[in-house]
Parts: sequence; C-alpha cells; structure tokens
Amino acid sequence: MKVFIVDGLRTPVGKTKGALKSFLPEELGGMVLKGLLKKQSLPTKTIDMLIMANAVGPGGNLARLSLLEANFPVSIPAITIDNQCGGGLSSINLAASLIESQQCHMIVAGGMESTSLAPKKQFHPMDPRFEGEDKYFERAPFSPEKIGDPGMIEGAEATAKLMKISREEMDRWTLESHRRAFEATVSGVLKEYILPVETSKGVINRDEGIRSKMSIKLLDRMPSLLEKGNITAGNACLTHDGAAVVLLASETAVKNYGLQPKAQFIKGLHRGGDPNYPPLAPIETIKSLLTQLTLSIEDIDAVEINEAFAVKILACCQELNISLNKVNILGGALAYGHPYGASGAMILLHLMKVLELTKKNRGLAALGIGGGQGVAAIIEMCR
Repeated sequence: MKVFIVDGLRTPVGKTKGALKSFLPEELGGMVLKGLLKKQSLPTKTIDMLIMANAVGPGGNLARLSLLEANFPVSIPAITIDNQCGGGLSSINLAASLIESQQCHMIVAGGMESTSLAPKKQFHPMDPRFEGEDKYFERAPFSPEKIGDPGMIEGAEATAKLMKISREEMDRWTLESHRRAFEATVSGVLKEYILPVETSKGVINRDEGIRSKMSIKLLDRMPSLLEKGNITAGNACLTHDGAAVVLLASETAVKNYGLQPKAQFIKGLHRGGDPNYPPLAPIETIKSLLTQLTLSIEDIDAVEINEAFAVKILACCQELNISLNKVNILGGALAYGHPYGASGAMILLHLMKVLELTKKNRGLAALGIGGGQGVAAIIEMCR
C-alpha cells in the first residue's frame, strides 16, 4: 500500500531560554497537531494515531499529552518514542509502516522538544553512578563504557580527526548554511510550513537562530569547545525548542477525504554504527537504503542531512560523493537550530520545499543519532 505525505507544519525554532521557553513540550506538540488539521480543514476524529518523538522531556507519554492538550478525541491513541536526534524521522518511518500494514489510514507523526524546560536528572542513591544530592547528569548513556560512550562534541571531534576535516572546512560550511538559511527566511519560502506562535512578548513567526551577519571572521574568533580541538559553538549547533509534524495517509484516505498529497513516502530505514563516531552513522544508513531501492546517490535530486555539526555534513558528502550544491539547499540546523525530537520532521518539510522549488522529484532525509545510529527516508514528489 502506498503512503503519502499530505502536508506538514512546525513552530518557529526557539533558542534555549528564548522565545518559546515558557511552553511545555506537550503544548508545542499540541499546537502543531491542531494547526495541521486546521490547515487541511480536517476534523480531529479523522486521524487514527499520533506518534511523536521527544528526547529531553520529563518522560511519560508526551504524545498522548499533546493529543489531549489539543482537545482531540480521547479515543485516538498516541505513542511517544525516544530516538534522540533521529526521533522525528523515526516517528514518520513508524507511521508509514503502520499505514503500509493497513493498521491505520491516517497518522500525524513528528516530534517536540523543550530544552528550556528539560528537567534536571539524577541517579538514584542506590545506583553506583550516584555522586551526591547536588549532582545531576546531562544525558543518559548511549553506549557501554567498554565500547565507548563519547559525548556528541567528543564524537564530532573524533570524526573530524578520523576524516581529516579541518576547522577551516567546517567553518566555511557553517557560513554557507547560515547564508542559505538567511536567504530562505527573507524570501519566505518556508512560510507555509511555519505556524506563528503567540507569546507574552508578541507573535513569533521566524526562527530565532537565523543571523544575517555571520562571517568567517566571527567564526574564527570562537574558541574550541575541547582543548586543542576544532569543534566550536559556531560549527556545532546549539540547543533549541520547537515542534514539527507531518500528516501521512493511505491511498484510501487520500481518496475518501479528497486530499492533495505533496509527496509519496517511498521507504525509511534505521542502521547502527560505531558509537565512538556518531556523525558517520548516516553514511551506512543511506548506502543501505539506496541499495534496497536499487538506486544510486545520482538518482537523488536533493538531500537533507541534519546539521548537528558541520563535520557530519562534510563527512557524509565526502564518503557518499554528494555535491554540497544539493545538500541542505535552504540551510541547515547550524542556522535554524536543532530541537532534537522535532528535527527529523523539520528537515523532511524543508526537503519537500526544496523539491517543489527546484521542480525535482526524489529526495533523501537523514540524521545521525547519539550512540552511533542513523535514520533515513526517501520521498518522491506528487505532481
């Protein structure tokens, strides 16, 4: 059974402790869920399920909270998944599988994140990792220490050294990402996918991270995040708040509701890799996905790879022989931001817009994930 992407919606991306700092993650999720159904003039009862990703929230089923926050019928089930940076696209892949297997006909999928309101986390006093009542941990383990469990910055630094990618190259790409994102923002090409959010200080309708005056000189001045390293706050993205969703539908739902889908979901895939080099994980994921579809990278018209770090883009393009001219054409997370659980859905929206603007057909979206995992998906536009 074919699966279609009907439409999508996201909030503007806010910086941590920025414009969206007062919104609970389920409020962010609820507003894009409600906004998307309203955008398509669909009653709330038409969806069969909500699947949302979240990485740093308080736990529990935040998707269900979002659904009820948006006043959807209590009869609609909701699932929350945690796949860190890749969760948004993992939600979409799962939704597509449920539609393909005819368990559902219409699903909203994506993710939400509030790093501003992320709870402090502490090990139980009986846990051998407990260090005291005033000690908190920033993240859960992604891999056993015996294999290696680097933080994302350490993993990016190790990848840059392994792939012989210089700071100059990373900074150049960072500047290009900001340039593209600023042009896209000024032109308003993403406006149809951005839901204005009312805050106590007014309406927010653009991403907070967009900068018009980024320069190599400014990037040069940024200190390394690790001693004698090349990863900086410039060529690594910061932390953010936001939510993004897409509406997926079966052929039956498309016909029954008279929908006009933007794209067909072709296939999604997850793969694991070395936890010590998380930025490299999308490479094997993309290779495997292309192989399963009997495609080559030349058959892909546009690529979106989540820019948690500039080194990830450069390493993936280097290994997969992808021209930088067809990756993240509207800019990436280095400029827009990276609200972990929402990023997968967000880059899929950007990918659809790129294919629409360039009048191209086939696109690929991919993300690297803490612990050395990758997730990817291929779509084709409906004309």
